[in-house]
Amino acid sequence: MDALEMDLLGAEVDRLAAAVDEERFRHVAGLEREPSLAPLFAASSRAAHRETVQALRERGEEPLAGRVAALRAERAQAEAEEAWRAEEAQATARGPDGTAPLAALEAALVREPDRARRLGLARAAAEALAPVASLRERAVEARARARAEVGLAPDWRLVVEGDQALAASDDAFRDVLAFAARRELGLGPQPGGELARADLLHLVEAPRYDGLFRPGMLPIALKLTLEPLALDLGRVRIDDAARAGKWPGAHALGARVSFRPRGGAGDWHDLLAAVARALPAAVAAARRADPVLGEALSWVLGGLLLEPRWLHDRAGVDRRQAPDVVRALALRRLLALRADAAALRVATEVERGLSGAAWREAHREALTAATGAAWDVGRASRDADAGRLGAALSGAAAGEALRRALVERYDEDWWRNPRTAAHLAGLLAAGRLPEAAEPPAPAEAARRLVGKLEGR
Repeated sequence: MDALEMDLLGAEVDRLAAAVDEERFRHVAGLEREPSLAPLFAASSRAAHRETVQALRERGEEPLAGRVAALRAERAQAEAEEAWRAEEAQATARGPDGTAPLAALEAALVREPDRARRLGLARAAAEALAPVASLRERAVEARARARAEVGLAPDWRLVVEGDQALAASDDAFRDVLAFAARRELGLGPQPGGELARADLLHLVEAPRYDGLFRPGMLPIALKLTLEPLALDLGRVRIDDAARAGKWPGAHALGARVSFRPRGGAGDWHDLLAAVARALPAAVAAARRADPVLGEALSWVLGGLLLEPRWLHDRAGVDRRQAPDVVRALALRRLLALRADAAALRVATEVERGLSGAAWREAHREALTAATGAAWDVGRASRDADAGRLGAALSGAAAGEALRRALVERYDEDWWRNPRTAAHLAGLLAAGRLPEAAEPPAPAEAARRLVGKLEGR
């Protein structure tokens, strides 16, 4: 390949990645029940082909080769992905209030205060998910085979570091979880207790603080946070329209965010984090964008909800209430980090050939052990993207290192310092974080959250 061919290939990679992100966004946002992914790959086959990967590696173009290899793996699962997304869009089950779509059941269960109804919603969601799970497993297995074919090896170093993050946070997480579960729900965590996944998700939403985080103030808080940092919110398209099939929560796909609010502080964290995750895709070309940068910015900006000064200025949280609010939000964030670490080990084993009932049981056991709540057996295929999970863990580690650097340079309330904007602009322009002599470890991110749980 000469320089012109390289430029043309890079542009084709960018177009394909953007088109795939857009189609997936339309499904997540409830706009498209039956997404069409395979034709996108067929129309840009060179950008997702094994021979292209080989040619790029022979030229020493490893970053672009890795991007094309990842697209090749995505292409291998495209038809199976279309199938599970179409099935999920029409999945329904009978819950406490009658038949409802899967997305509505999952949105309702985290906010349901009555345990009997909450568990009923969880059972209905599991029933609706069952036919989707088998289709999703086929897609995961097809992608795993394709990743092996193009030389994308599992990152065992990151798996081990995820285990270390679990170990670093284990005692504090279990102590605070046990106290909170008994106080709020009258339940004990696993093993030995009756805490279920639905109970845990309801608990970490911290409904007792809902009144402090008014939905109407969220767009204002988002704008007032990003503008002083010169982070252009206009580059990110946020879709907050209500649709029956829209996935609950905030989901960044490329430079777009699908947002289905559930209420409370979780919405504030999730939307801020999702916008931060989408910003690099809005600025840098796909071939140059590092997913870890988006995850790192997500960690840093989402972490503002752990800062009493920010909570006071943007949400009006009284300083006397702030320690309890921060502790509740840190528990929610630590749960997500621990779940990602546990799921990464299982997802990596899937890339080595783990499948079927053994895969589902390994996932259930790992997530139950990491979270202290009984996990559903049918959710393994939703946690099987080792690349996404690895980027989340690496991003948490890099994000914590970035947060510390911002504090050191610009003080504890770095988000109020005008000089911070230039620093963040440089990162977005580069499309990646500076290379560190030694990669930061996710355990440092876990220790930061442990400190918040302990009031430090």
